[in-house]
Amino acid sequence: MQGNRGFTLVELMVTLAIAAIVMSVAVPSFATFIQNNRQTTNINGLVIALNFARAEATTRQQRVTVCKSADGAACASSGDWSQGWIVFADPVDPKGSVDAGDNIVRVTGALTGVTSFSGNVPVADSVSFKPQGLIDGIAGTITLCDSRGASHAAATIISLGGRIRLATDSNNDGTVENGSGSNVTCPST
Repeated sequence: MQGNRGFTLVELMVTLAIAAIVMSVAVPSFATFIQNNRQTTNINGLVIALNFARAEATTRQQRVTVCKSADGAACASSGDWSQGWIVFADPVDPKGSVDAGDNIVRVTGALTGVTSFSGNVPVADSVSFKPQGLIDGIAGTITLCDSRGASHAAATIISLGGRIRLATDSNNDGTVENGSGSNVTCPST
C-alpha cells in the first residue's frame, strides 16, 4: 500500500506562517539597504566628479568647474545638486558658467531617491578648481539628505586646498559634521 503524498493543511499553514515572519523582518531591512546603497552611489558620484574636475584642472593647466545642471548643457542657478551636474573646462571667461568655447567634459543626470542635495553658500551652485588644484573661492560642504533626515545624511567637504572628502561623525552623536565641525542639517520633509 502506498501512502499519500503531499502536504497537509497544517503543514502548509505552518510553512506560510514562517515565511510571513521571515518576510516581515527581511523586507524593511532590504528597503534600508536600498536607501543606503542609493545614498552612497549618489554622494560618491559627486565626489568622483569633483576629483575628476580637480585632476582635469591640473592636467589642462586651466580652470575647470563643476556646476549643478538640469539640462546637461548649462549651469543652473536654482534648484539643488540632485538635478544633476556638469564638469567643464572654463578657460574663456572663468566665472563658473558655460560660455562659447568652454568644453563640457562630463555630464551626470538627475538623481533618484534624494530629498535634498544642497551646498552651503560657497558651493551652492558650483565648485571651480584652479590649474594648481586649489578651489577658486571658499571651502564648502554639499549635503545629501533622503527621507530619513539628518541622522542618515551624507556630505562632501571641499577644502580650500581642493581636497575632497566625505564628512564623518567625529563626535559619535549620529550625525555627520560639515567642514566647520557643526552637524549637517536637512530640510524638514
